[in-house]
Amino acid sequence: MEYPEIFVKKAKECKKTETYIGTGDPNGKILIVGKETATDIENKANGNELYVRFQNEMLQDFKENAIKWNLNIENLVNVDSLPNWIGGKNSPLTSNPLFPFKSLHPKELREGQTWSKYQKLHDLIFLNDLSSIKEKEIDFHNNFFLTEMNSSPAKFTKDADKSGIPNRKQFFKESDFFQNFPVVILACSNYINGNEIEEIFNVSFDKQCGVEKQLFWTHYNSDKTKLVIHTRQLSTNVSDNLLIEIANEVRNFLK
Repeated sequence: MEYPEIFVKKAKECKKTETYIGTGDPNGKILIVGKETATDIENKANGNELYVRFQNEMLQDFKENAIKWNLNIENLVNVDSLPNWIGGKNSPLTSNPLFPFKSLHPKELREGQTWSKYQKLHDLIFLNDLSSIKEKEIDFHNNFFLTEMNSSPAKFTKDADKSGIPNRKQFFKESDFFQNFPVVILACSNYINGNEIEEIFNVSFDKQCGVEKQLFWTHYNSDKTKLVIHTRQLSTNVSDNLLIEIANEVRNFLK
């Protein structure tokens, strides 16, 4: 796999500063920015031993993100060379940021989990279909690059340390890598506002779409080569209609 030079540069910088980059395809056309990585190292969900181990290893994965990306770059790692994630009690839970938990199946996720929504959005954009969502493995990492607006993991948004969000926004603004995506989906609700979107991504507001609590807003740059969509966090009670409308905007833009 050939890693883009702007990503190689960013990965080296982030290794030095111990900054979280993200997961997925750095050559992809679609960047998704969520709220924060969900980890529950305090076990607020009162999970079992496996749950606690999973949360701790997820946090370790998060902390080692830039280190692992640099190893991928040095070794020219591609998706095909990555082993499948086996799962189960004795399985290693750490994963590779190029394709986390490769071979994970949607049936292992709850309907409201963010990854299940990302997979639906992916299939709507690239297949214009939802019918196969439960029949194949999670594969949205092949076309999306995911990162977070808040670099402090937390199980619940209300408990998250949000003090670093302003620096994170500046990080996006100054990064050639993150600015290079033609499609940006800001699925982070009130973590960012319209004025900040225009300033960070050099775009202008276009229109509001959707109904009631299932809304999104589109923004374009001056020559219509960049689409930025702002919406709610894609989890829990996000409707299929919202995902369908967002996918239609993205698919029409990428034609």
